[in-house]
This record gives sequence, structure tokens and C-alpha cells, in this order.
Amino acid sequence: MLLDPSTLIFINVANLLVMGGALPIIMGQGLSTAAARGRRSLILNAGAWICLLISTEWNGVLPDLLLSTLAMALICASQWALYRALENWLGRRPLRRALLVLAWLMPTGYALSFSSYEIRVGWANLLLAAQMLIVARACLYPMNRDFGRASWRYPLFGCLVVMAGFTSARGILGAWFTELYPYFRAPTPVNLAALLAANMALVLGAMTILGAWREEAEQQLHRLAITDPLTGLLNRNGWAAQTGHVLRRAQRHKQPLSLLLLDLDHFKQINDVHGHETGDEVLRRFARVLQQCLRTGDVCARVGGEEMCVLLFNADTAAARAFDERVRARLAQHAAMPLPVGFSAGHTLCRDDETTLEQAMARADAALYRAKGAGRGQMVSDCDAT
Repeated sequence: MLLDPSTLIFINVANLLVMGGALPIIMGQGLSTAAARGRRSLILNAGAWICLLISTEWNGVLPDLLLSTLAMALICASQWALYRALENWLGRRPLRRALLVLAWLMPTGYALSFSSYEIRVGWANLLLAAQMLIVARACLYPMNRDFGRASWRYPLFGCLVVMAGFTSARGILGAWFTELYPYFRAPTPVNLAALLAANMALVLGAMTILGAWREEAEQQLHRLAITDPLTGLLNRNGWAAQTGHVLRRAQRHKQPLSLLLLDLDHFKQINDVHGHETGDEVLRRFARVLQQCLRTGDVCARVGGEEMCVLLFNADTAAARAFDERVRARLAQHAAMPLPVGFSAGHTLCRDDETTLEQAMARADAALYRAKGAGRGQMVSDCDAT
């Protein structure tokens, strides 16, 4: 079977148009920034191929210059959008500035060297290949465990590396072996293979973006299931899921583990006198202060109406008291707090023979009860009574 470059280009453009039209319908509105950028990357790529296809009708004249330069700019913008989507999904990626510089230089140099086929083809393809390799590297490194398995990265990495290889080959042939790649639609083996690979990479690339979007949606649902919507702290489900790991780690390394149960004083009165909106704002600001005082490895959750639970890793009673004092000091200085707020706290140390936090929670609750009975606004530890 003979492959025709014009047919492959047309099929590629048709596929891009279908995907560009279908993705907004499939993915809908209200997308995350990452998903929107991933979708935009495909649409920009579609625009680039359309411009390239149309430009060949005016070979070597002004419309060709304008359309093909626009195509170069769009394909660079497509790579940049994909890179930014990866940053949103996986965290900050390396070589961002280098990619941005290449994305500006490639279409600029292409337009300035348009009169020389060898220079413009070599320049555009080699700089585009460099961009693809930067984006490919961003798929894998550095690793980010916060975004689940992210197995979609591997086929996307493969697509980009393969396309970078073919793009480099076209650049080298166009610049130094022009007879092997004399024009865009040339039916040479490398060009045919590159166009065929572009079609396959397009389909696989769209699938990887949909896969990333799906995994992102699953993570958002998981976060909603373990997060208190009012304060942004963990809820009971999230507390149970995270504290088990912390307890086992503390026992394994023989580190003290402090559990604090905090309860806002006179919170019902705040709701009754100032209204529930003010009460909700107090809870949000209190949660923010707690988060500011936490260290890496500590866990905080809202476990009741105005009750917060804090698990302090590698913290004895003295460290728990220091945490309590930090929270009170920050709370007193918090200018955004709608009205003065205090809290009572009950503290206990987790024991080596405990496999769950249930007994520790009961001890902390009893200590909290004693703190309220002693006049509120203080921390009581069950360790003080032993």
C-alpha cells in the first residue's frame, strides 16, 4: 500500500478538528487550569496543522510566509500549553525558561529566514525537537508522588520522544540533505514515517490528556471525601486515614506522639449573639491559625462542630504546651479575627501498645473536660495527673 503525504496531512488535520471539537463537549465547562491547558494544547496543534496545510497552496509567496509562520507560533504555543498543564498536574517542572525562549525564537527565526529553505527548515524543526524533549523530560522528572500513579505520563513521554526524533531528522535532512526532504509534502521515507507517527501521536496524546484529567477528577473527589468544606482541614475520614500512618511511624522510631483536642470557648454564644456566618468565619480563621502553627508531619482535623484535633509528631508534653502557646499567641494577634476568641485544650501522649487513637482520644477528651471545668482558656494534660 502506498502512503501519500497529502492524504496523511489531511487525515491528521481531520483528526485534530474532530478532537478539537469533541474535547470541549466531552470535558465540559468548569475545567481545572491543568485540564483546560491540556485541551488548549490539542486545539493549538490543530490550528498549526490547518495553517500548514493551507500554506502549501501558496508556496514561497506572502500567504505562505504568513500562514506557515503562524503555524510555527501555534505549534510552539501548543508545546508551552502542554508544559504548563504538566506543571499544574505534577508540580513545577525544570527548564521552563529555556522552553519559553525556544518558543519565541523558533517562529521568529523561521520568519526571518523564510527565503532560505535550508535555514528555515533546519531552524524550525531542530528548535521544535528541542522543545518536545523539554516537555518529554517534564513528563517524568522530577517525580511527584502527590499526583497518584500518573501512569498517563509514560505514553505521553513516548509520543514526544518519537516525534522529537522524527522532527530532528526532518530538520537535519532539510538543512544539510535537501534532496532527501525537498519540500513539506515530499513522499520521502522519513517524511512519510513522521506524518504517520504524528497521526498516532495525536490520538495517543489526546488519550493521555483525558487520562490525566480523569485522574485529577478522582483525586478531587478523594479530597472532597476527606476534607471539611468549611475549614479546609481534614474531616473524620481524613483524620482516620492519615493518623494511622503517623502512629505506626512514631512507634517504629520510638518517637513521642502528642494528641491535642481543642474546643473553642463559648462558641454557641458566638453563634447566638453574632450569627452563624460570624461563627463560621471564626472557625475558618481558627483553622488557618492552626495550620500556620503545624510542622511537617503533624496532622490537624475538624472532628466536631467547634472541636479540632491535632496530632504532633515527635512531640512530648513540653512540645505540646509550646504548640498550645503558639496558637494562643497567633490567635491574639490575628487582626482578621471578627472578635476575640479563646479555646480549651486537652492533651495526652499516645502509648506504645496502642494500635489506634481511640483510647488516646478518650484521654484527651477527659483532659479537655477538666480544662473547661477549671475555667476554660487553658490546656490540661492527662500526663500532669500521672
